[in-house]
Amino acid sequence: MIIDKVTIYLRSGKGGEGSLASTKMSSRKMIDSGGDGGKGGDVILKVSLHLHDLSKFKGTKKFIASSGDSGRSRNQRGRAGENVIVNVPSGTMVLEDGEVIADLVGEGSEFLACKGGRGGRGNSKHAPISAGGSKEREVTLDYRIPNDVAILGFGNSGKTSLFNALTGQNRKVAEYAFTTTSCFWANSDYGFQRFVVLDTPPFKKSKGSLPSAENVFLRHLFRSKILLLLKDKISDQDDFSGLKQEISGFDKSLIKTKKIFYLLAKVDTIDNEKIEKGALAISINNPEIIEDLKGKIVKELKKSL
Repeated sequence: MIIDKVTIYLRSGKGGEGSLASTKMSSRKMIDSGGDGGKGGDVILKVSLHLHDLSKFKGTKKFIASSGDSGRSRNQRGRAGENVIVNVPSGTMVLEDGEVIADLVGEGSEFLACKGGRGGRGNSKHAPISAGGSKEREVTLDYRIPNDVAILGFGNSGKTSLFNALTGQNRKVAEYAFTTTSCFWANSDYGFQRFVVLDTPPFKKSKGSLPSAENVFLRHLFRSKILLLLKDKISDQDDFSGLKQEISGFDKSLIKTKKIFYLLAKVDTIDNEKIEKGALAISINNPEIIEDLKGKIVKELKKSL
């Protein structure tokens, strides 16, 4: 089970105090020679491609940078506090009071969450300034898996088999429902194009008007561009509408902003004459059909660029 939402506490370092010092010159004249204090350390959130969820935060939820050192005599500046780099996976949104303040996607993406306090000026500058205090905030990290294509379906519809066929993976497949218990993702290649495919757990049908709490994985469709709605029984005419209803019940925007492919798997058991209009029958074990599906996906992804 991936960890995709945590709340953490961040605090930058205080600035070091400026020095109030005097130095006696050879002429016996005393001059102010206090140095500036060092800047406090920053707290920076930065994408690491080595992380794939937020499980690293299960044990540590507080990140505090060190303060700057005080200035010294003879106009010596205090040492700056060390920055704290908090690594997060690509696809992490940073929220404060429910508002998104940063969306970190891609290698090198970073966000200065708490800036360290400025160092105080020593009396050698003849204009002393007090050291800056630390900044603190509590933020929620909301990880949304970066993906291009998400596979969705009710239990035992063939989702993982399709995922394996598209990506060359060998994830567990069984002849009973609910084999997939968490989201998995992998690259798929077509020609010189690459896209990321997301395999999701089976849908649980909602009871009444409230969406099922077990369909919380739908939050990872936030970054998807294409949804592959999959079913394998021609008699289940409501599967596609049921899937769309569950997605809309969770978040209507997830349906409105995505391209949807309607797929019928296990076509050997389906009467092609009864396939509803707009659906694409696929044979997961037929490489040519899978390559054709990849081509359709790539063509659609290019439209979104």
